[in-house]
Amino acid sequence: MIAPLLYIGPGMGTGAIILVLLIGALVLFSLGYIIYLRIKRLGKKKNK
Repeated sequence: MIAPLLYIGPGMGTGAIILVLLIGALVLFSLGYIIYLRIKRLGKKKNK
């Protein structure tokens, strides 16, 4: 009775991989944006 409930189907693996890749890309983008903002702020301080 429990065994059929554990089957997630053939498409769930692809969806999970895409979800993990999207979350990883979002984390990398946000870290890059934070670094960009800090460099931009340092540039403004040096010009004044």
